[in-house]
Amino acid sequence: MKKLSYALALIGVAFGALISVRIGALAIALATAFFLAPDFKTMRTIEKVIPVALIVSLITVALALPRR
Repeated sequence: MKKLSYALALIGVAFGALISVRIGALAIALATAFFLAPDFKTMRTIEKVIPVALIVSLITVALALPRR
């Protein structure tokens, strides 16, 4: 699962830099969610705050960007 999330994050960064920031931000948010999924239940509450805030902010950026 971790290797999948690394690959998805790399694809998201490349896609965001070259083609579409909106889809790149969504891919990075998805990669972050995949990276955290196996350990999420064992994490303390304070350890969950920053990754969840990052995921929410990336989705917000993707939705707030104007369409071409």
